[in-house]
Amino acid sequence: MKDLPEDELPSGPSKSQRKRDSTALQELGQQLTQATASILAKCELPEKVLAAIEEYQALPEKHGAQRRQLQYVGKMMRLLDEPAIERIHAQLNRNVEMDKRRFHRMEVLRDRLLVGDNTVLAEVLKEHPQLDAKAVGQLIRQARKEQERGQPPGSARKLFKLLRESLPS
Repeated sequence: MKDLPEDELPSGPSKSQRKRDSTALQELGQQLTQATASILAKCELPEKVLAAIEEYQALPEKHGAQRRQLQYVGKMMRLLDEPAIERIHAQLNRNVEMDKRRFHRMEVLRDRLLVGDNTVLAEVLKEHPQLDAKAVGQLIRQARKEQERGQPPGSARKLFKLLRESLPS
């Protein structure tokens, strides 16, 4: 390369950089294959990419079919322009952050219920009338007993699951 005149030097990214970019797009495509339909709709994907993702989700895990389809999804992703890829990244990261915040809110709520007295339970039931008061109260009592006895927190986990499934995002 040093022997070539400056105007004959290769321009653009190196082969290694192109491969890294291609792998990154394939990984983004894989994240999209794991995303829910509502997240995919928010990403505003082109029809071809969306069809490739839906086909991936319909394929069996046998004989490398999903692996080959994932490579095709990566190929379709390479056809997208840079702003579209940035928009997809931002949407996926936004949803992850929202899930983390919701998870944290549920943990704090569960902890407040377990440490607090019945006034905390009354507050929560007032804010969220869709909760099953009897089931929540029973799980709180069981979780407190488990804590006192030093047992694994099975009821606390069940309470968290009930809160997560019952409360809106």
